[in-house]
Amino acid sequence: MTKLLTTIFIIMISVSAFSQEKMVTGKVVDNTGMPLSGTTLIIKGTNNGTMTDFDGEYSIEAKSTDVITFSYVGMKTQTVTVGQSSTINITMEEDAAALEEVVVIGYGTVKKKDLAGSVAVVDTENTFAAPVANPQNALQGRAAGVQVTSSSGAPGSSPEIIIRGGNSITGGNSPLYVIDGFVGADNISSLNPNDIESMQVLKDASSTAIYGARGTNGVIIITTKKGKLGKPVVNFRASSGIQSLPDEIDVQNTLELATWFNNISPDQTNLPYDLDNLPDTDTNWQKELTREAVMSDYQLSVSGGTEAVKYYVSGGLLNQDGIVKGSGFDRYSLRSNIDFKLSKVFKAGVNIALSRTDKENNTISFTQLLREDPSKPIYDEEGEYWIGTNPILGTETGNLMADALLNDDNTTLDKIFINTYVEGNFFDDKLTWKSTFGGDFIYNKRHRFTPSTNPSFIMNDNQLAQAIINRSNNQEFLNENTLNYSETFGDHSINVLAGASFQTQSSESVTINASDIPSDGVGVNAIQLAPAESVAISSSYSEVHNLGVFGRVSYIYKDRYVFNASLRRDGKSSLGVNEKYENFPSASFAWKVKEESFMQNVDAISDLKFRINYGRTGNSGVSAFSTIANYGIDNNTILVDGVSVPGVYQDEIAKPNLGWEITDQFDAGLEISLFKRRLTAEVDVYYKKTTDLLLAEDVPDFTGKTELLTNIGEVQNKGIDIVLSGIIIDTNDFKWDASLNISTYKNEVIDLGQSTFLSTKNLTAPAVDESSRLMVGQPVGIFWGAKYLGFDPETGDAIFEDISGPDGVPDGVYSGEYDDQVIGNANPDFYGGFQTNFKYKNFDLSAFFAFSVGNETYSEEFFRVNETTLNSFASIRNNMYSVNNTENALYPAVGSNNYDLSSSLYLQDASYLRLSTLQLGYTLPSNLIKGLSKLRLYFTGSNLFLVKSDDYLGFDPDVNTGATGQLQRGFDAIAYPQSRNLLLGIDVSF
Repeated sequence: MTKLLTTIFIIMISVSAFSQEKMVTGKVVDNTGMPLSGTTLIIKGTNNGTMTDFDGEYSIEAKSTDVITFSYVGMKTQTVTVGQSSTINITMEEDAAALEEVVVIGYGTVKKKDLAGSVAVVDTENTFAAPVANPQNALQGRAAGVQVTSSSGAPGSSPEIIIRGGNSITGGNSPLYVIDGFVGADNISSLNPNDIESMQVLKDASSTAIYGARGTNGVIIITTKKGKLGKPVVNFRASSGIQSLPDEIDVQNTLELATWFNNISPDQTNLPYDLDNLPDTDTNWQKELTREAVMSDYQLSVSGGTEAVKYYVSGGLLNQDGIVKGSGFDRYSLRSNIDFKLSKVFKAGVNIALSRTDKENNTISFTQLLREDPSKPIYDEEGEYWIGTNPILGTETGNLMADALLNDDNTTLDKIFINTYVEGNFFDDKLTWKSTFGGDFIYNKRHRFTPSTNPSFIMNDNQLAQAIINRSNNQEFLNENTLNYSETFGDHSINVLAGASFQTQSSESVTINASDIPSDGVGVNAIQLAPAESVAISSSYSEVHNLGVFGRVSYIYKDRYVFNASLRRDGKSSLGVNEKYENFPSASFAWKVKEESFMQNVDAISDLKFRINYGRTGNSGVSAFSTIANYGIDNNTILVDGVSVPGVYQDEIAKPNLGWEITDQFDAGLEISLFKRRLTAEVDVYYKKTTDLLLAEDVPDFTGKTELLTNIGEVQNKGIDIVLSGIIIDTNDFKWDASLNISTYKNEVIDLGQSTFLSTKNLTAPAVDESSRLMVGQPVGIFWGAKYLGFDPETGDAIFEDISGPDGVPDGVYSGEYDDQVIGNANPDFYGGFQTNFKYKNFDLSAFFAFSVGNETYSEEFFRVNETTLNSFASIRNNMYSVNNTENALYPAVGSNNYDLSSSLYLQDASYLRLSTLQLGYTLPSNLIKGLSKLRLYFTGSNLFLVKSDDYLGFDPDVNTGATGQLQRGFDAIAYPQSRNLLLGIDVSF
């Protein structure tokens, strides 16, 4: 009996011991002994877990009977029973399958090694290392074949992105954006870059054809961050610093401007200015109207999850004052991404993003700053804004400081984005059904107000206040349903996708424009006080529906031969009744040469793959209701008994056959990695041709129109994209890697229908000379005019090339009709970016350079250097030919025949090399940050230096007023420049 009681007592003690929790500690390393920070530990069957710290160490309370699961991305998951030990050290092993890079493509993912199309994976960690107001701007130079150009560096401004050259002339060339599966997401500037997990750029038609008509200009797929299994992880990032104007443009000061007027005076015996008695004022308008501006960015996120629910919640605040007084941008963002596991078969999720952007639009331009009279003061003797006749220029203009500080121009944009999904996985996850439904809602308001106290209004007979109020709403709904089946048997692997998509887009806008407002006190809210005859109201509405069905088949044989084919049929309501639907097929093939038996002993080559593909996409850049007959009412159309009465007129002619622009693209690529993947290279060669361009064609007068939009014309693009990357040094203490991407393309107009050329731009008054054309056989973006050869040293008159005359041969006389020619090209010879990263122990350093070579800009301010009512470039005017400067002159004399016609004199080399981002960081050791999993301090510099041509007159050849827009590309009227930013930041997780 005693033995029995003793046995029971021992068992009870043992059970009690096993049921009691204890602290288990340990360290997790890889097979080289390096600590694995961020390894997830979960006690099996519970939601209890933790993560390893910076040194790979952990502690967790567990029972002896508990089983702990250790998981890390790219490593095999390990499970260990606690038992009697209080210390458990783990060495993780690489999981070759998990290490294979996965790329997001249209309606799915694919392993990088199985990819048969051309897809650029953007390095989001480096791309968004520095805070940016618009994630699109950060893409410059980050992906081969992706050209990012900006017409303004103002906070919150949006660039133009063109992938592999423009396909369309009038139908738009912007890529399609897909955010978390929502096709056609709009207003990317409201997206918080800190929420972006990954970004892929689909460049070739075999990748984009699955999106049909909307994928013709390339597709940018953005995936936002999601929760991961484990305890909550809190991350806080903050940065703040100063922005400044990198440099100033050299314009004439008071003495130089007066001297120039004296030099060009036709009567040298009676000069207009006594240089010894000039006004004391010498205002530097660039310095006075710009400032060192503060930029601050704060980001907070919480993520985590259990087997049932995973979540990512974030909030962000960006405040960016502009370097021009009266400009700035604020962004407030909230995001919640939640995924639910409903059962073993079904799961669901909802992504909700709310954002507000407040933009203070600059009410003055840099063009105005350059042209302003330096002899004019900002304030009078009583401290009021100066009003009067400009002392030297002799003109009456407003006060730029007053315009910047008194005038209001504010835009507020509220965006609500909701995307939901339900997914079911059947037959051991071989068959997946997914249904998504989402909405994208944008509410925009813009208020502009000019008070009566503005000097411009006071000069204009004490004009009363003006106000403009604009309200616009955009709504977009998307429902998509897909079925995906995957199967592997023997040497065969197959994946089949089928789906349908329905999307509707609507927008409406109302604008109220009022003048003679008798009150300044409440701004635009006083618009109701304006007299009825001073109020104008306009409105617009549009609605477009898109319908698509699509399918894709992927087949892999022996893990070395990859075949893909897809077909999509799209319909769009805005197209002509006979052309609403179109088919968009694609096919691709990849050969993984390294998998062949004859390559197995070639140790130097780690991977080798050839790709070839073809695809057709479309562009439907036709506005709503423009293909159906529309009628309008004109209140002054018909005269009856001497009285004008309303009449009905045909505002729009029906276009039943107006359809899609069609782009066919071929792509061939090579991917190779060497020396155990230390060096990789990717080369793509492509050719694409767009037919049935949307262009205006002349029509008979009896139609009531002079021209009609129709499908005519062709344009082609061909080019090469190259990506090189290498791991140069890889030791325990020091790591160094670098990557380079470089692209080149040639664009050519093949056909323009009725014409061989179309005039696209003329110089502004007083000259109206043609300065740009679309021409068959030439690229889109050429400059047109006279070829400047120099000037006559005896007279200072410009000399232009004589290439023809009335008889078809040179006649010794320049004539625009016979001698104008192609004088330049806004397209670059090549462009790209270079990234390099260094890491030494806890220090890290990264640098990114963007470059463009061979493109030209047309300086519209240089063209105005002749005008006597404006200030202008000192380097030009101080070196113009005059009676006092005949020997050392560099430019022709003042005269309409020299400067008032389009010529190559105004062309400038727009090549550049920019240090876009430089970041230096230090991550504190774990023994100094107990309770935290990470603490990193960093310095970031943006736009630290810019190498540009000596003959470039503006701030920045990369940011110019003609940087966007296909028809008038490259015309530079001095845009708001990019600022130079110096920021300090902190990144902490716990």
